[in-house]
Amino acid sequence: MSGTWTLPEDLEIPTRPDSFPAPGAALPQHWAKCFGCGDDQPTGVSMHFTATEGIEVVGRLTAESRYQGGPGVIHGGILTTAFDETQGMACMLLGTAVVTGHLQIDFARPIPLGSVLEFRARIDGMIRRKVYTSSEVRIVEGAAASDEIVATSRGLFLKIKPEHFTPMQEFVDGQPTGLPTFGDSTL
Repeated sequence: MSGTWTLPEDLEIPTRPDSFPAPGAALPQHWAKCFGCGDDQPTGVSMHFTATEGIEVVGRLTAESRYQGGPGVIHGGILTTAFDETQGMACMLLGTAVVTGHLQIDFARPIPLGSVLEFRARIDGMIRRKVYTSSEVRIVEGAAASDEIVATSRGLFLKIKPEHFTPMQEFVDGQPTGLPTFGDSTL
């Protein structure tokens, strides 16, 4: 990673709760209309995630032609969305909702359309409401597939209360958002 990012020295590392999905199990989407993971978002990127050992998650994204930025390559904004979604999903193990406070991306090389990307994210630690995360992506299928990391990201997420979204509910098809937290029976 080429960016300058220094983690605080007094980070607490969360432990994996018993209620978190088992390694290899799918993680539930956090909201059906989410652009990153929502099943009820036809224009979204439709990422799906699985739990791994410890406090990591893995997600996949196919670089579809509709995500084109430069000729024949995925747009950096789509990669940024995928990093944001992946690191936010890693925060699900905390059992509370989070919002993105800061996201830093380092792009190592162009990613050809048609590639299948695997994102891996983890929680690096937390202090009070602040949750520090990191992630990397590899091309796992397609002509450019390799074990090489093609981009990395660091994020700062903030734990919030579900009421955080209450003022925005009227803008969501006139329906309450119903945003659950992990462990909520509405997932």
